[in-house]
Amino acid sequence: MKRTLIIFLYIALFTTLSNAQQRWMKTYLEDLDATRSHLITTYDKGYILTGRCQPNYPRYNYLIKTDINGEVLWQKTLGDGVNVILPWGTGMNAEGSIYFSGSYGVVGSYADPLIMKLNSCGEKEWCYLFPTEGHTDYGFGLTVTPDGGVAFIITNSGEDYIDDRVCLARFASDGTFLWKKCYNLDDTVAMDNEIAYEVITTPDSGFLLTGDTRYSNPGDSVGYFCPYYIKTDADGELEWYNVAGFHPLVIAGEGRQTVISPDSNYYYSAIRHNFWNKGNRNGSSPAMLKMDMQGNEVAVYDIGTANTYGTMSSIAFINDSTISTTAGWGSSGFNDKIYKLDSLGNILKQKLLIGTQWPGLTEVTYDEKLLYFVETVDQDDNFDVFLFKLNQDLESDSVYNQWFNYDSLCQDQIVSDTIPIEGCGLIVGNDEIYPDTKTKDVLEVFPNPTSKSFVVKSAYMKSGGILQLINMQGQNVMLENVPSGTTNYQVDVSGLTKGIYLVRFKSDKGKEVTAKLVVE
Repeated sequence: MKRTLIIFLYIALFTTLSNAQQRWMKTYLEDLDATRSHLITTYDKGYILTGRCQPNYPRYNYLIKTDINGEVLWQKTLGDGVNVILPWGTGMNAEGSIYFSGSYGVVGSYADPLIMKLNSCGEKEWCYLFPTEGHTDYGFGLTVTPDGGVAFIITNSGEDYIDDRVCLARFASDGTFLWKKCYNLDDTVAMDNEIAYEVITTPDSGFLLTGDTRYSNPGDSVGYFCPYYIKTDADGELEWYNVAGFHPLVIAGEGRQTVISPDSNYYYSAIRHNFWNKGNRNGSSPAMLKMDMQGNEVAVYDIGTANTYGTMSSIAFINDSTISTTAGWGSSGFNDKIYKLDSLGNILKQKLLIGTQWPGLTEVTYDEKLLYFVETVDQDDNFDVFLFKLNQDLESDSVYNQWFNYDSLCQDQIVSDTIPIEGCGLIVGNDEIYPDTKTKDVLEVFPNPTSKSFVVKSAYMKSGGILQLINMQGQNVMLENVPSGTTNYQVDVSGLTKGIYLVRFKSDKGKEVTAKLVVE
């Protein structure tokens, strides 16, 4: 009897130790050379993973729904096997509908921005393309709006695709196209090559776009890439923009992803912070850029070391005081890790989970556990994707044994199948977007640059309205009533600080036009 008990205890101890050494790690689609694109948590405590089947020019993409333990519930394949889909954003509204954004096109010919909605059963409800003949344009990140609709970023799309580098398109939940707005702020030599990758919905139901641009401060002989942010209202009208290369912090680098602090007082942005010496980049650090809700820079927190190269690619608040992020750096390439930081950028915990030089993504679950979604590539250029789930000590999370009701918003069992792209509607040309005229063509500002005064000219002024002058921090420095019947209006700027300003006129009939002014 005693011997039997000893054997039983040994088996139990061995099993416990084995389970303790196991990592909560899942890998998917090992035979498809898959790469990762996006990760979200769902209303039923599961996860949705998206990515490419094959890394280059993929004819198919995957969309996988898992349970809370990472086990596959169903899988959708997106594509037609002929044309290319480049995935980017994924989101879910309160009805359980899934949005998917990216680009769709023909290899070697063109690509067009794509937005698609699936219902709560993973069936295609509608999709749209923004085609532009003769050149490639792309679709990037998306955000779900409070009414269950979607807004997503498109670039170089429309008649004036060279200027329309950063645009936002908005759709209602039923697929009604509401508007497309472009933010053409590159009409001076100070800024060019603007691009935005990610967008979030702000507490006032507006939007914040994150990306980068090349900018030259006065006196610079070269341009530097800097984090770039555009804030709009709920209708997509520009409220302010910020280039982190402006004073006071003068931050070169690229913006990756932005989140809002739990108290809704600050934006925290994951960036690559570049360091320059006499025009040459001599290092970069993963960093967090902190801004207030008006776009004023508060601080930048570097987590990397000097004279190395790296970036921070993903960021999510765990609770009021701690942040999950993915970042990497090194002197020759870097290994991406997951980090737990405080709100001042101090590293509380860090973990290297798998050797990779490809940036991963992080997300926080309903019970404040951490997800890490990453891809690897071997010496034969074969890709694999991995999903890790960790507790706040960055140790493997335990497996949940309780029952969860998945996909309860779908009345039927969800089938794993292929979703074809054909049948998408087309949004063609700026005439559909600006039926009266092109926004940027109806406000003239001259002379520009100026040091004393300038004249504003617009046909919309005939009805009267409000003229504003806004600095780069989003602050009104001038507000004047323009009387009806006016066509030219002169403004004195001799007392203003040198810099770039946004000129905005809103007519009494609701028409709004903007232009950029340089004060020397």
